Amino acid sequence: MLNRWLVAGAAPAIEAALASIAPARTGVITVIGDARLARALAARGRAVTLTQVDAKETRKLPSSVTVVDTLPERGAGAVIGCGAGERDDWEQVLDAWSRAVEDGGGLVLVDRAPAIELSRRALCAGLSALEQRVAGRWIVTSGLVSDL
Repeated sequence: MLNRWLVAGAAPAIEAALASIAPARTGVITVIGDARLARALAARGRAVTLTQVDAKETRKLPSSVTVVDTLPERGAGAVIGCGAGERDDWEQVLDAWSRAVEDGGGLVLVDRAPAIELSRRALCAGLSALEQRVAGRWIVTSGLVSDL
């Protein structure tokens, strides 16, 4: 089981990934399902949209975090998602996450799965310019989304 409460510790590696994604430098970042990670990124000055999170987890969010019910279509400079490495439906999940990213934006996967498996899944999802970073026990895999 993914220990999401520890994922905020991966924020520096996620920030490094976002720095290499041009639309993510100034655009909105969407975090899927992790309020602590959204708070950690907002504390670093990011405008963050949070989705797929329990209402009770949104109590202590700063004003720079906007909570929405569904993923925006092509509205994010980058989407950050956790746990795709342990899901059986990862193809559909990565497809949905990619559709939320503007063309040329990025998808950042935060997981504890083996790095080679995360790279394979990112490539199968059509991401390009892959990068991986290690943040403690987390692997942060990022890539660009392109509508060809």
